[in-house]
Amino acid sequence: MKFDFLKIKEETEQEFRGIAEILFNNFAIQNKESVFRLIEIEFYWNSSSHKDKSTYERKYVDPATGEWFFHYSGVDIALKNEETNGYGGILIRSIYDINSNPKKVFKGPMICAMKLFSGVNAFSDDVFPKILEYKFQREELKQTERIGLGYNAKQSGFDKSRYRFLIRINDY
Repeated sequence: MKFDFLKIKEETEQEFRGIAEILFNNFAIQNKESVFRLIEIEFYWNSSSHKDKSTYERKYVDPATGEWFFHYSGVDIALKNEETNGYGGILIRSIYDINSNPKKVFKGPMICAMKLFSGVNAFSDDVFPKILEYKFQREELKQTERIGLGYNAKQSGFDKSRYRFLIRINDY
C-alpha cells in the first residue's frame, strides 16, 4: 500500500484536512478482534519551518511514515519528511467498532491505544493491528483546535491551530 497521501509538504491546516478526509473515508484499523473506523484524530507536526513543540521528539525511536508510534499520550500513525527534516504523527483520539450493533465507541487516545493493541499474544503469530483500505460512506468532517495541549504548544504558538478532525456517525 502506498502512503504518498501522508507526505507532509505544505504544513497547512488544509493539507492536514485532506489527509484526514482520506483516512476517515477510505481506511479502517483491523486488530484480531474487529475492524474500527477512525472518528477523531489530531495532527502533530514539527519541522524547521513549522516549529510545533507539542510534537513528541524522536528521542528513542524514529518511525517512518505509516508506522505506529507509541508515546506518553497514546498512539500515532507516524509522519516523516526527510526533505524538510519534518516529523510528527496523527494521534488517534476516537474510534468505533464497525462490527458491533449498536456501535461501540472508544474515546480518548489511551483508551484507543489499549483497545487496538491489547490482547496480542507475545508468544504467537497474532496479527498486529494494521490499517487497511475500507470504503465508508462519506461523512461531514468537522475541524477544531486540538484539545489537552500544554505549555509547549502555547509557547510555540500552535495552541490555537485547528489540527483536530472528527466525524459524527449517525448510527451510534
